[in-house]
Amino acid sequence: MEKYLLIYTEVLKSLRTQQFMPGDLLPSDKRYSMKYQVSRETVRKAMKLLANDGYIQRLRGKGSVVIDRRHFQFPISEIESYSEVVKDSGLVSENIVLEICDSMVPEIFTPVNDQVKATKLSRMRVIHGERSIIDHDYILQDKVAEIPREWAKISLFGYLEEVLNFKIDYAVKTLTVEKSNSFDQLHLSVSPEMPMVVIRSRTHLTDNSIISYTESRHRADRFSSVVFARRHGY
Repeated sequence: MEKYLLIYTEVLKSLRTQQFMPGDLLPSDKRYSMKYQVSRETVRKAMKLLANDGYIQRLRGKGSVVIDRRHFQFPISEIESYSEVVKDSGLVSENIVLEICDSMVPEIFTPVNDQVKATKLSRMRVIHGERSIIDHDYILQDKVAEIPREWAKISLFGYLEEVLNFKIDYAVKTLTVEKSNSFDQLHLSVSPEMPMVVIRSRTHLTDNSIISYTESRHRADRFSSVVFARRHGY
């Protein structure tokens, strides 16, 4: 691993374990340079990456200040598993598997009407005791033969990456607001008038092939998402 990526990873770990809190100043570039026995330019490269990813703000004459990211409850600009979001956000959550079955990928994901075989995994997310989200994942059967129920309950990404050794690279997401359907109404106990925030995504591996499609349906009255945006050059 290149030195600047090592510094990035270790500083990020210190932020996630709350060794530094929002508003805190990180040690100076000089101190990191001495700690890791690297040039200041290498440290600056790591800090620039942390700044671009929205973890710190670089203030001239002061150093690096930790940014408050605790409001990132449902990140749409990042690719994280639900279990990772729960851990990072400190949510009290229960993950309930509703069904695992053979299916075809819905046409909304495949506009050319290809018949793509998939394993459909539907899960309900109960947050602080309230039914809030339903996720429907369609995992392509030509890549993954089956999804063990115990892994479905813990983490789908964990199974794909840790057990099957797939390398997930990126996801393309779209967000719409739609009416609740009968499945939402049954499992989330919402009325037909309740709007749903629907995030549809396709997840790609490092070879650019698609491994799964996801439809994540959130109660609109419980949904919040903040996207960190930086204007480059300022």
